[in-house]
Amino acid sequence: MGQDGIMTAQPWQPIVLRTRRLDLVGVDPAQAQALADGVCPLPCAPGYPHADTSSAARLARAAIEFDNWVPGYGMYMIVRRSDGLVVGDIGFHAPPDLRGAAEIGYGLAASAQHQGYMSEALAALLDWAHANGCATVLADVDPGNAPSIAVLERCGFTQVRSAGPQLRLRHVGQGWSAGSGGPER
Repeated sequence: MGQDGIMTAQPWQPIVLRTRRLDLVGVDPAQAQALADGVCPLPCAPGYPHADTSSAARLARAAIEFDNWVPGYGMYMIVRRSDGLVVGDIGFHAPPDLRGAAEIGYGLAASAQHQGYMSEALAALLDWAHANGCATVLADVDPGNAPSIAVLERCGFTQVRSAGPQLRLRHVGQGWSAGSGGPER
């Protein structure tokens, strides 16, 4: 609190989740704006930002702007530590609802696909979410997107229903840990 008794803004403290090969770096307001504008704020792999990055970044920016941001429940850039390049993004559409459920989305540059990065990143995000009050993680996916469905199933998601033209999958946190049930990281 400031000297005059008015709450003062705290410096941005992004969360960084570390896996065996990746850093998931929480996107700050300036980075969210750059990504929303289609500009990568860090060195990026070919093909990143991908087609859905801009809309995900706009969601993150709106959450921050309208004070609906909860630390950790935003967008993360997936940084490959071997070369320091951003290869994709992953994150929550919003904080958990009253039932403790939150929806995720993700995407990788084509140049980084089929190397296990998304399974590794998703397992880390699930570990963090379930350790921080999120009981259930949801994902909607196009039924024709077999690679994404495989990533979700590899990380313990199960199909619960169709959500319009999308499949809805769910991951329940009880008993979950990447070390015992998720992909190797």
